[in-house]
Amino acid sequence: MARFIQPERGIVLASLLVLGLALLPTRWLTGWTSDLGSIIALPLTPLRHAAAGAVEWVRPTRDQGVVLDPSSVELLQRERDTYRGRWHSSRLRVEQLERELAQLQQARDLGLGDYWTPRSAQVVRHNPARSGGVLTLNVGSRNGVRGGTVAVVDGDRLVGHVAPDVPRLTSRLIPLGTVGDQASETLDARVLDAEPGEPAASDPGAGRPIHLEVVGSSGLYRGVLERGSGVRPGQAVRLGTDPAWHSTAWGMLVGYVDRVEPSVEQPLREVITVRRAIRPERLSTVTLKIVDDRSEDPVADRAPGGER
Repeated sequence: MARFIQPERGIVLASLLVLGLALLPTRWLTGWTSDLGSIIALPLTPLRHAAAGAVEWVRPTRDQGVVLDPSSVELLQRERDTYRGRWHSSRLRVEQLERELAQLQQARDLGLGDYWTPRSAQVVRHNPARSGGVLTLNVGSRNGVRGGTVAVVDGDRLVGHVAPDVPRLTSRLIPLGTVGDQASETLDARVLDAEPGEPAASDPGAGRPIHLEVVGSSGLYRGVLERGSGVRPGQAVRLGTDPAWHSTAWGMLVGYVDRVEPSVEQPLREVITVRRAIRPERLSTVTLKIVDDRSEDPVADRAPGGER
């Protein structure tokens, strides 16, 4: 008996039994197999419901939830895009305000006195006719702006000065190097050495004096020094005590030496070409040095372009 009942033979007999039941007509099996299946499935039903709930919690079906019509979906998407755009715009505005605050602080730190106040101004219009043309600012006389007010960026980079006859709400900024502007066509400047231990960069009396003249509308200046002056490309050039400019512009950065060449007309001299430190046509914000009306500065009321 033990030899007859073996695992291998049990599997074979079970397979033959299943095969035989599968070949029987369906109507012979419907009655008793359905009752047997119900009895076997009864203890498994709670487990089946629990497993189905877990699957639904891990991976919910897409057709559940509130059903929205196409117009509501379109409205929600439009509102989402609107608020997303506002968020990006606000973030960029915050970054712009941070840059303006940094520029105002730099301008104050590099100032020569306490008789002026830095004020940020937006460039609302560029002259489309040419590069370096007059810029229109969104501040005017009611903000303390007057003719000759100096404009800088990054604390000490000289941009230009405000034209006379300032309107109440706006003003016109004449960039450095503008053709036809007497204050910009020629400059009394200083070429600074880059070596450590030199006088402060904003000191208008530091460096080698040089008289610069603008070269057309190229944004370049040229000056002449004695040959062997030691001036090299890359050295900073700052405005000296030029009487045509307000004293708040003295010591501000004009540009950098671009090249040094022998003078053809004067063999014992060399020509210094200076490139401006800024490009006015690319500016969107400048810092104005608003002078206190009670200032005792000796050139506080002198308009640029006057007698040198």
